[in-house]
Amino acid sequence: MKRRSLFKAIAAGSLTAANPLACLLARNAMAQNGTAPVRTIFLFHPNGADGDSFFPNAGSSSLPGMTAPLQSVYNNLVFIDGIAYAGAANTHEGGCAKCLTGRLGANDPHSSIDVLMGKEDWANRASNGITVPSVQMGVGTMWGNDANKRISHDGGTTLDSACDPRIVYPRLFGAAGAVPGGPNAGAGTGGVETQMLSAAKNDLARIQSQIGNLDGQRERLQQHAEALSVLEASFADGGSDMMAQACNIIPDISDAPTFNSNDTDEAWSQTDILPMASQLQQDIAVAALSCGITKTMAFSYGVSVSPVKVPGSGVGDHDASHGSPALHTSSKKWWMAEVANFIKKLANTPDVNGSLLDNTVIVAVSDLGHGNAHDHWRIPMFLASGVNNNVGLVTGRSLDWKNSPHGTVKVIGDGFQHPSINHTDVLDTIRQVAGYNSFEMPNKEGDIFAGWRGGAQPR
Repeated sequence: MKRRSLFKAIAAGSLTAANPLACLLARNAMAQNGTAPVRTIFLFHPNGADGDSFFPNAGSSSLPGMTAPLQSVYNNLVFIDGIAYAGAANTHEGGCAKCLTGRLGANDPHSSIDVLMGKEDWANRASNGITVPSVQMGVGTMWGNDANKRISHDGGTTLDSACDPRIVYPRLFGAAGAVPGGPNAGAGTGGVETQMLSAAKNDLARIQSQIGNLDGQRERLQQHAEALSVLEASFADGGSDMMAQACNIIPDISDAPTFNSNDTDEAWSQTDILPMASQLQQDIAVAALSCGITKTMAFSYGVSVSPVKVPGSGVGDHDASHGSPALHTSSKKWWMAEVANFIKKLANTPDVNGSLLDNTVIVAVSDLGHGNAHDHWRIPMFLASGVNNNVGLVTGRSLDWKNSPHGTVKVIGDGFQHPSINHTDVLDTIRQVAGYNSFEMPNKEGDIFAGWRGGAQPR
């Protein structure tokens, strides 16, 4: 069977128009003889960190308390100590305005890098096949969900990071209808998410029956079908009790606004729900990137000033950040364990010339440097990709750029001046690696290609 015949087989299915998933999976499978697109994940974690509890010593592979859960994926990481957010805008909200935009002040007009990448991808959608420009999603992001605590910006418009997987899945995979479990959900249907997954599986089965073993495509499509089965089981397992809890239990967060039973996002910040929410959101994110729905996303664990109480910590995350390093570690390490799981899922997802992680660049950012000091110095940042990645990043390293000769003295939000490397140097390097040409990050002072490729200094 020729490749154009495969496209005809896809188009022949009645489900394809309503559900692009199988078509995208098939196209992704057929790309194995080509070059994979570079995907990007801009990963936010809230309330900064104590630098000495977050960063390993330069050249060391032993991780301190806050990042200890990342030890199992250390070989995929590059820690960068000494990055700062330039500009007078300060504290949590200032960091949210800066972290993905390069703004110097909260009212600067610059858009965030995820949005800019998405716009360029959308302009080229006829060739890259995406159906969503960029994705803003996360876990436990409901609290404080207002304009000055969001990290994604389209000029003067801020974009919500959706944390309810029952809403995110239909948004990405084209389901028509109501939020599952909502007032318009069909009786006995199992919810929109189950219907969409079943439709995708049926469409894949139809395609598989028609393609024979075209250049090994059957095996690749089978891998995607198995991944869909896992995601479907996750929804089913959580559907009866946990989903009901998510819709009816007041979240365990400090100083929460008045609970609205119709606001499913709020319930998804409840401590007992967070692990399931994280698992499902990660699975959806991996599927969206793997299937070519989008190439870039901002994935937020919590929001700025987040008071969410994560499992294993009896204190809200924001309060913990104003306590001792040990207290904040009790909260931060849960987020980092989830990030480690996310990285492993990407690494275990087959892709062109390796794994999905091999073709992905992750950069972790936060709203602050030190959570208690409210500064924008020593931003708790790291990069991640596959050990044998296709983006040229030499991983498994810990870099100390606090006193880099390439740093420049600048105001970085706390009213003091520090010699530092601007974070937009990192973001713009990612832009170049991922092949975007329609924009540059503002206020950059250079790139970090020397450090990216294995050097001890950025350039």
